[in-house]
Amino acid sequence: MDTIGFIGTGAMGASIASRLVAGHELLVNDRNPIATQELVRAGARFAEPAEIADRARLVFLCLPGPDQVEDLLFGTTALAGALAPGTIVIDTTTGTPGRDESVVAQLGARSVTYVDAPIAGGVRRAREGTATLMVGATPEVFARVEPVLREVTAGAVNVGPVGTGHAMKLVNNLLNACNRFAALEAVRLGVAAGMAQDVVVDLLNRGSGRNYATEYTYPQLLSGDAYLPQGFTVELMLKDVRLALELADTLDHETPVGDLAQRLTQQAVQRFGGGADQSQMMAEWYRP
Repeated sequence: MDTIGFIGTGAMGASIASRLVAGHELLVNDRNPIATQELVRAGARFAEPAEIADRARLVFLCLPGPDQVEDLLFGTTALAGALAPGTIVIDTTTGTPGRDESVVAQLGARSVTYVDAPIAGGVRRAREGTATLMVGATPEVFARVEPVLREVTAGAVNVGPVGTGHAMKLVNNLLNACNRFAALEAVRLGVAAGMAQDVVVDLLNRGSGRNYATEYTYPQLLSGDAYLPQGFTVELMLKDVRLALELADTLDHETPVGDLAQRLTQQAVQRFGGGADQSQMMAEWYRP
């Protein structure tokens, strides 16, 4: 049984890692050890980054953002210096193509390969194995990691060279944020016009206005002002939108709708706190 390392076991990381417990010796680590307990109960083992670097030749990362990835690899933890030549780092963090260039160069100097493989579809689908991995890698490297990626999800797609996976994830998350606010506004308009929320949502899903928020968030998580957590905070939502707009800026690409989504998400952080769940934001947006 081969050994895989997994660093970063928050809501999304734990869901991805849960797909790997059964078939591998899985060494897990998180700055908050409590976040690894479910995986440990399932058969993984908690390990310090140094042990992961020593024993695993395939290391997954799932961290809040590119700053944390660079700090883990080259900063206070200095994981990169401990990785053996030939190791492959699979980064499922939402990052940026520009930051990837620096990481690739520094890891390459140590004969370590970097793959960007962010995931889309949400925590639930990641745990179910039905999410999408957007993989940035050469065809040769993708062929090497494809078997384990398909254990995570059958929806592992080689988008192109390193950096394209992160670019595609930013495109996806920007649209998701825009759709979320548009759905919130439209559904509330229907309610204000005298229709029941579930009727509005049902009919939107039968028409061309449907999106992830109407097809999943409302039917499964929102009922009037009541809600169930979606597992993704508005602070992380703001980070994703900001990174997408940074990408657009480097490409001199205008994003007026994205700019509005960023302003609205900033308002959500100010109103509800960065740790508030997306579902809370949507349920309470129109409360006085």
